[in-house]
Amino acid sequence: MDGAWWGQVDALGVLIYLSALILMLKRRPYLAGFVYMASMMTKLQNMIYGPVFFVLLWQLLGLPGLLRAIAGAMTAFVGLNAEFFLARKMNLVFESLTVNYDYFPFMSLNAYNLWWIVAKGDGMHTLDKFTMLGLTNAKTMGLLLFSSSYLFAVVIMVKDTLVKIVTSHAKVELDTTTLLYRYFTALVVVACAFFLFQTESHDRYAFPLAAYLPLWATFFLHTSLSVKDRSNILITRAFKIFSIFFLLFTLLYFYNLHNAFIDNYPQNGIPALVKLNQSSITVPVSYLQLFLFGVFIYAAMLHLPKVLLTIPVIAFGGLLLMNNLTLILHKPIPITAFFPIISQQGYGKRQTNMSVNSANGIGSWNPLSVQYAFYRRGIGTHSKSYHQFNINGQFSKFTTDYGIDTEAGVNGTATFEIYGDDKPLFISDKTGRFDLPRHVEVDVTGVKMLGLVTNDAGDGINDDHTDWLNPLLWP
Repeated sequence: MDGAWWGQVDALGVLIYLSALILMLKRRPYLAGFVYMASMMTKLQNMIYGPVFFVLLWQLLGLPGLLRAIAGAMTAFVGLNAEFFLARKMNLVFESLTVNYDYFPFMSLNAYNLWWIVAKGDGMHTLDKFTMLGLTNAKTMGLLLFSSSYLFAVVIMVKDTLVKIVTSHAKVELDTTTLLYRYFTALVVVACAFFLFQTESHDRYAFPLAAYLPLWATFFLHTSLSVKDRSNILITRAFKIFSIFFLLFTLLYFYNLHNAFIDNYPQNGIPALVKLNQSSITVPVSYLQLFLFGVFIYAAMLHLPKVLLTIPVIAFGGLLLMNNLTLILHKPIPITAFFPIISQQGYGKRQTNMSVNSANGIGSWNPLSVQYAFYRRGIGTHSKSYHQFNINGQFSKFTTDYGIDTEAGVNGTATFEIYGDDKPLFISDKTGRFDLPRHVEVDVTGVKMLGLVTNDAGDGINDDHTDWLNPLLWP
């Protein structure tokens, strides 16, 4: 469906990636690295499989093989982008590699995952900047979950290899079959975490699992079954259980893909399934897909040390603690620690810790200042502006200085306004270009949405470079 029906190229990306793996197993590291890079340039999501790919290559072929593979990957990158190198426009390539970051800032892009559940089946219209816990918004929470899962995947692969390196006298012999079992386990963990735990995840991000799960099962069954049972593998209990598992995954994921497909092409879907595209079904399907991941982890850990399961838990807890340490210690929090739910202004783009003109590039970077009083922290904006932050009722007081930035022309005037849950908490008098910074403190006890507004004071927005200076939230 993803390829022949919809016309997506996920299958091609997976095919090229697995071709790189075959070249690795044939001990052709340079070509393996070259083809891996081709797979990434074909389908950018293959980037996330790079670390586990090169870890396996290092385990099989050692450091010399790893260096040759990296050389092959670099050769492919230069060759595939030679036109841009020669035209000195590589910035366009790097922009294309990063443009998707925050391009669709929503909980879930039709991926039936954790965030589809949080958004109650409306992930395509729910921003991922809402605060989930402390200072941590949904997007950051998803990144922490994915990072912790990735660490878990890598440790699955390298645990015994690291023991062998650190304790040189220890006899830790890993055959290729064991390494490949751990590699495919890690690969499935990464693919599932990318699809299930990150916000902004697309419906198609789980497509590689259609190839990776059967490959994992091959090595899982080889490890689980006796030599006698392997000769009659089709009638074994383990094979039947996996077949049911994979069939259920296929049906659920087909439903997921089909719903995403008809959202884009409503006339091209299966009529009987179109009627099933409703949150009362999609949310339970999201739970089921998370459950299947749990079943996979249970099965995979039958042949791995159970203590490894503590790694993602400790990593996630530690990262979450670090992200919220300032709040836990009851220290003031800069408002810039929160990403705005709404960000609108009459000119330029909101700037963090710089004036609004800094959006024009490095040559225009300016620190925040009002009448040459300089500030290290704050928001550079331009009237008419409205920036709303989800502070989630966690603070008692908001303090800030404010004024017209020094870089503004002589006609700059504005009013500064603060709103709590859409109720006015403060509205300033008219402020001009040559006025000194002013200060305000407001009670924000119980406030969930804090809004910062600047208006043009009734004389137009010309030169209205407005600054919120050292804006702090107090627990």
